[in-house]
Order: sequence, then C-alpha cells, then structure tokens
Amino acid sequence: MELDLSHMSRATLPESIWRLPQLRTLNLASNQLTSLPESIGQLTQLEHLDLADNRLTTLPESIGQLTRLRSLNLAGNRLSALPRSIGHLTRLEHLDLAGNQLTTIPDSIGHLARLEHLDLAANRLTALPESIGLLARLTELILDRNQLTALPASIKTLRSLEQLYLHGNTRLDLPPEILGPRWYQVLNPRMEALPAKPGEILSHYFHRSYPAAM
Repeated sequence: MELDLSHMSRATLPESIWRLPQLRTLNLASNQLTSLPESIGQLTQLEHLDLADNRLTTLPESIGQLTRLRSLNLAGNRLSALPRSIGHLTRLEHLDLAGNQLTTIPDSIGHLARLEHLDLAANRLTALPESIGLLARLTELILDRNQLTALPASIKTLRSLEQLYLHGNTRLDLPPEILGPRWYQVLNPRMEALPAKPGEILSHYFHRSYPAAM
C-alpha cells in the first residue's frame, strides 16, 4: 500500500494516517511539517519514507520502531540532532540527511549494517563517530559542505566504499595522497587500476602504506 501526500503545503497530518498498518510507502515530501507524532511508530510495515523538504527540527524516538524501513529521506529539513533510536533501523539501505543543521551523528549509526548510501552533505558536522567504520556495505558516503577537521580512523575499514565526497570542508586536513595516487604509483606499471577506490586510499592514508600490485 502506498500513500503520496507530497507537495501539498500541509503543516499537519490527519491522525488516520498512523492507523494504516499495511502502509509500505509514505511520501510526505515538500510540505510544511515541523514535527512528527510518536504514533508514526505504529507504521511497522513501512519500507520507504520520504520527508524531504519540510521544516522538521526533531524526530520522535518512535522512528526506531520502523524496523522494516529500507529508505529514509530527511533531506532539506532543520534537524540539529538525531535520536539514538535511528540505530534500530537495521534494514536501512539508503539514508539521506543532506541540507539539515546536524552538528553530531549518534554512535548508533554504526548499527545500520545494511546501509549502502549515506548523504550528510551541507550540515554542520565537525566530526564523525568511530562507529561509522562498522558500515561494511557502504558504497557512497557524501560529506561535502560540512565543517569537518578530521576523519575517524575507523573509516579505513569501509572496504565497500566506492564514492566519497569531501569538498567544501575547508578545515579538513588531509595529505595529498588521499585525493589520488602518488606520482610513483602512476609510474609503476604493476598498478593497473588507478585511481584506487576511496576505501583503499583511506586505508593507505591511515596505515601509511600501499597495497601490493593486484
């Protein structure tokens, strides 16, 4: 069952929505919502939830009861923090939090073992939790336009990472090698795949070493 109430300029929602236990997809994007009721946690069969481009400042703890969620879009809101219960969404594959006002990410983010796409662009993050290194399936990590000054050492364990966006973090101190291969690597005929995957480059950076030729 799907319900699309997007682009309706709604500031409130009818209570009847939260009494639809078979709802699988709910699109509430581009409204004027400032909050969500705890009763959203009753939608336990929900797999896709789109709340982009609203005016949300907080999320209810009951969001963690939506344990069947595979995609959650919260981009373009006014969130300054996330509830720890976000870590209960262990089936989540796609999480978009771009364009909010987040200053921190809870350690519980590391429980999202199936997460493949994480967008944290255009927030106010100065650091990431070490638990981000537990996201073994993560292929895309978007961190541009934040206030990061360093990356956690655990990021070297993101072996599935294929795309990493860091631009716009003007205080982020990274050596040149994290941005691509060194000149001696380019000259090395045994290095067939250039540039290396971000996950490999990060591993080299934190270990101060480079892999043997494939």
